[in-house]
Amino acid sequence: MRGVNIGGWLVGERWMTIGSPAWEGVPDDIANTGEYSTMKYLGHTKGDAQFESHRQNFITEQDFKDIAATGLNTLRIPVGYWITGFDNSGGGDTEGWKVYAPGAISYLDKAIREWAPRNNLLVFISFHAAKGSQNGADHSSPNHPGHCYWSGYPENVINTLDAVEWLAKRYKDDLSFLGIGLLNEPTDVDEAVMKQYYYDAYGRIRTFSDCLLSISPLLSQQNPNASDWNSFMPPPGWENVRHEWHRYQVWGFEQDKGWNADKLIDFVNNDLTNNINTWAGNWLFIGEWSIAASFGMDDDTLRRYAQAQLKAFSQATGGWTYWTWKTYNDDGTSRNQWSMKSMVQNGFLQ
Repeated sequence: MRGVNIGGWLVGERWMTIGSPAWEGVPDDIANTGEYSTMKYLGHTKGDAQFESHRQNFITEQDFKDIAATGLNTLRIPVGYWITGFDNSGGGDTEGWKVYAPGAISYLDKAIREWAPRNNLLVFISFHAAKGSQNGADHSSPNHPGHCYWSGYPENVINTLDAVEWLAKRYKDDLSFLGIGLLNEPTDVDEAVMKQYYYDAYGRIRTFSDCLLSISPLLSQQNPNASDWNSFMPPPGWENVRHEWHRYQVWGFEQDKGWNADKLIDFVNNDLTNNINTWAGNWLFIGEWSIAASFGMDDDTLRRYAQAQLKAFSQATGGWTYWTWKTYNDDGTSRNQWSMKSMVQNGFLQ
């Protein structure tokens, strides 16, 4: 995979879509906690139309054409559990999915069945927002911001299993459907519950599909020696499985902690590259990365930093997808390092 994330589209993230109609009339402290809190505040009368406008205008087929023109082959598209339009888990808030604006599935259908095949692209779905939240962050759209209850209640896990099975079954015969990332950036969850979920999700999906599946460790376990992940679900017993890391050099790499551009580039060329090269488990997939940093760089330094990361992540056997394609109202001329569109057009990512 050589690709890019379509972030902020079907799972709202205000920080990267400020200016979108999705957040119109919503106080910052509510909008910043995600789509659930925002729709709870707006209600369907206002919220449905605002999120429909966001989905319709933020990403279009022109973006798919532009992505294909850069030479990329894969799109990683985040989705939330509400996209299925049901919750048969039998516990917790079984009506929670109804809070969200309906209709996201029609856009995922367009992406996988129309836009991607017409532009020779593959789509890898990321299960970004699970019932109960697996990390408490805005991109998991938590009912209780800052808290993750996913592994604490069986109904949450049941709902997630039902959802990923439903998605895999819906798209199993579509040529542009590559597979599913089974859980995005789990943090404060029970590792044993999460591993059993991966076993169970694999077992359900393999009854009808050999699509690609990625498993993510806890965010704190993204290194070659963490837990027993390098021996988890190995072939030939488990096939077509990727181990997913998200490696950003932003948080924890601030100047007040002693970091500067040269030190950051050295870290990428040495520590990060060694982490990737010494990984011994399932093929490694870098599902998210960016050339964003916590401090500014001049153009030449930013190019060096970008090239160092590209070289490092090219060692990941399963490939990579950059976060993210663009921010809201991004015409490709900004210097926003989170926007691959702008970084490509400005010559920083070649």
